[in-house]
Amino acid sequence: MKPVQCVFAAIAVFLAAACGSDSSSESVQKCDADSTFAQIQQQIFDGRGCTASACHGEAANAGLDLRPESAYANLVNVAATSGDYVRVFPAEQDLSLLYQKVAAKTEGFQLGSLENPIGGGAMPTSNEVLSADDLALLRVWIRGGAPEEGIVAGSEQYSSCALQGDAAPNKIQPVPAPAVDEGIQFYSGGWSVPAEEEGEVCFVSYYDYSATIPSEFVVPCGEAEGGPDRDCFVYNKMLLAQDPQSHHSIVEFYVPPTGRENQYDPMDPSWKRWSCLGGEKNGTACTPGSNECGDRSQCTTEPVTTIACILYRNGPGEMGTPAGLFGRASVRQNLVTAQEASFRETLPPDVYAMAPVTGFIIWDSHAFNLTKTDTTVEQWMNLEFAPPDELLYKRSQIFDADDIFGMGFIDPFTSGEACANFTIPQYGRLLTLSSHTHRYGKDFRVWYPPNAPCDNANPGFECTRPSTEADYASFDYADPLYQRFIGDNVLAFDSPNPDDRTFRFCAIWDNGESNPQEVRRESNKPEAETCNFLEDFAPLASQNGFDFAICGCEPEDRSCYGGPNEGMACNGDDSVCGEGGICDACPVGGGVTTEEEMFILLGSYYVETPSL
Repeated sequence: MKPVQCVFAAIAVFLAAACGSDSSSESVQKCDADSTFAQIQQQIFDGRGCTASACHGEAANAGLDLRPESAYANLVNVAATSGDYVRVFPAEQDLSLLYQKVAAKTEGFQLGSLENPIGGGAMPTSNEVLSADDLALLRVWIRGGAPEEGIVAGSEQYSSCALQGDAAPNKIQPVPAPAVDEGIQFYSGGWSVPAEEEGEVCFVSYYDYSATIPSEFVVPCGEAEGGPDRDCFVYNKMLLAQDPQSHHSIVEFYVPPTGRENQYDPMDPSWKRWSCLGGEKNGTACTPGSNECGDRSQCTTEPVTTIACILYRNGPGEMGTPAGLFGRASVRQNLVTAQEASFRETLPPDVYAMAPVTGFIIWDSHAFNLTKTDTTVEQWMNLEFAPPDELLYKRSQIFDADDIFGMGFIDPFTSGEACANFTIPQYGRLLTLSSHTHRYGKDFRVWYPPNAPCDNANPGFECTRPSTEADYASFDYADPLYQRFIGDNVLAFDSPNPDDRTFRFCAIWDNGESNPQEVRRESNKPEAETCNFLEDFAPLASQNGFDFAICGCEPEDRSCYGGPNEGMACNGDDSVCGEGGICDACPVGGGVTTEEEMFILLGSYYVETPSL
């Protein structure tokens, strides 16, 4: 029996251009700049000659003025004139024309070869190139939300001088909404993440776009969206942008079970504690769907610390079942699963997705704040309408969490591996592929079909790593690889044989084997309200035969960290570890904070059934 099945049985009770330079910035002991962006201005824009009068100074080449008084307003969220880009897209360098232009020259790739080709040449136009540190500084700033003020964590190591100051919370600028006749925007409001803490919350917002969505984009809903008696809108482009301290965002819409149609009403007693989230009226009672909360705020149910909305108390009971952790709650239909600060998906011609014209958005948000300043996490999600004559194939999402905790427990100073498989339906067309682990996940690989289906619960059919080279390899849990298949590169799977449609995926978790200083430790467990939730929830699961890791570890599970007896079991007794050692090392196991682990295959596809 797969782990997810065990769980159900046990607990079912994310440029225009830069020019060449005649000079370079000089290294000094301490930077004059008081922010990462100010350092980019000095080190790159001024230091590389981009603000020369004939370039992006007084002449404002290609409409871009990079002088200090104008640069920020000319870059962030400003539409580019080439390709489907903005000049700087907060939190995502791959969508930022500025970054792609300079990276093309530093890294030696062709702009025309990108998924969304860019016209013109790489920059700088002289014989110079941005240094690796220059490029890294720009990348870190963008991925940190491209803030105008404050020090972005990690940027100091790429500065040409000693950049001083504490890291500031990463906040992005609000994302412009689509035009009324082009799409809609959902906004989450801002939930609080205290300094140096981590958490995961669930809350719900209500929306009604029945008066604004043009009729040509409205169709009867499918059964999963509430049935043909309700109206849905169709879309083929999606953009989610959120503050970069997010670890993941799962955004879904709620569909009441048959017979519970009263729960479409946000004033039904099943929905509780509607109040303004964020802004000047934060915490004030509000009317769901209204605009009364003001700027940078949203009327939502009260955020509650939980995992995947399990046991969420401010909505209908069936919304909070354990099935939500595995993407199997029928009342919750996924809009997007993002594990980075930004996520964009453009569906190919004739492929579409749909969502109700009125309804409820479920926000499952997990974030960590590594700074010394309290902050909030906000999200903006834009959906752009699909042309009415391009509605042939409905997009489906891959969220394979059947083996989410399949790594079991991995002892300190060792590594562990788990493998599983996913079979795409016959006539499936793969659009995207990605992966999800937490911080100890160092190597996630996928092998395309053919692969024989496997099952770790059946001897002789265990999942193991194939001996061939993987087709997908990702090594950074915080920046996982996204494979996107477009045009002639869309992968087709027409065979009736399941082997020809089965993907094998494996991950390796390194609990301090390659670097003992990175072993999981009791003393480093996160300050997270989620840990309190786990302390209550984990015993219930354990009583029913399913164990997953809580924050930190119990004394009987600890091993020595440091000293002559490193790795020895110590049962909470530091004296066992010898001079310089402490009883602090913990196993890694399946769980929900970034210190515990998950194993999920993500992606999207559609089914192109042959015409008769």
